[in-house]
Amino acid sequence: MTDDPRLCVLVLTGFLGSGKTTLLQQLMQRPEWSDTAVIVNELGEMGLDHLLVQHVAPDVQVLPNGCVCCTVSEDLVDTLTELHARRQRGELAFARVVVETTGLADPLPLLHTLATHDALARRFRVSGVAVTVDACNGAATLQRHEEARRQVAMADTLLLTKTDLAGAPALQALQQCLARTNGSAPQHLVVQGQLDSAHLQDLEHQFLARPRSSPGLPGIGRGWLLRGAPGQEPPLSSVLHRFAPPHATDIVTECFALDEPLQADVFQHWLEMMAAMRGDHMLRFKGLIQAADDPDRPLVVHAAQHLVHPPRRLPAWPGADRRSLLVFITQGMEPGLIARTLQKFTGALAVASHA
Repeated sequence: MTDDPRLCVLVLTGFLGSGKTTLLQQLMQRPEWSDTAVIVNELGEMGLDHLLVQHVAPDVQVLPNGCVCCTVSEDLVDTLTELHARRQRGELAFARVVVETTGLADPLPLLHTLATHDALARRFRVSGVAVTVDACNGAATLQRHEEARRQVAMADTLLLTKTDLAGAPALQALQQCLARTNGSAPQHLVVQGQLDSAHLQDLEHQFLARPRSSPGLPGIGRGWLLRGAPGQEPPLSSVLHRFAPPHATDIVTECFALDEPLQADVFQHWLEMMAAMRGDHMLRFKGLIQAADDPDRPLVVHAAQHLVHPPRRLPAWPGADRRSLLVFITQGMEPGLIARTLQKFTGALAVASHA
């Protein structure tokens, strides 16, 4: 949890037909979501999704005529600003906002708008990105569509829909495929549109608090950060595992655990350099950093492509392990570049290990 007073924005995305609106309908009927404002982004002049949600969320706001990631950023700014103003005037009462994107949206521009627009950044914060994946068609969709792969790569949590229609072997294969693309995102099954609300809460730190393993998916979660080869302890101060890319995509996950505390300003400078020079290839970075100036209170650092967020300090470590944990999700990054430049700037040894 966090003491940040800003309103949370949950980004709900996923490829066309993956069940975003069905899930949103179900969520909005629950008491714990009654204090939620909904923004639906639709393609084309005549939208339908907002009509399907409107009966359970009467104040739903619509962003028509384009994808939120490329043509309606100003509409998003205006809509969020108006929602906040109406809340301040007492016309609306809500504690969070859910933005449902189109099925073709890249979440990154939306996240960039929320993080860099001065007025929005003072009032709202992104609580996380939830991505729906069709359990029946997901594997083929990931193979054919770059938009779907980028959505999965940006996810803080992955929601597998239509699982009641998919066979067990196909579902397991899809889970393994998703883990190779984004091993830091927990996977949750959605059955007939139903999902435990807890899976969408506090997404900011879920990747740090997950169990060491998931049934049938060895090496996923915090455990996969700390896992070496079967039966072996992972080497310290090294990348611990890199999932092979699914099918034809070159989106990969690289994870590092560093023993020695880092100089926070030096690490931040290195990360900003990476974002500036290789931001197009650095889809997402999440890190829990042991800083030399205050090793008992770790820093949480996030970055997405060219955008590096200011670090936030936690009051304490979430567990007994106090090593710095770094998770990079990249696309087309030169092999070994992260480890090589990290060592050059910080002195931290990071030797890549390929699955």
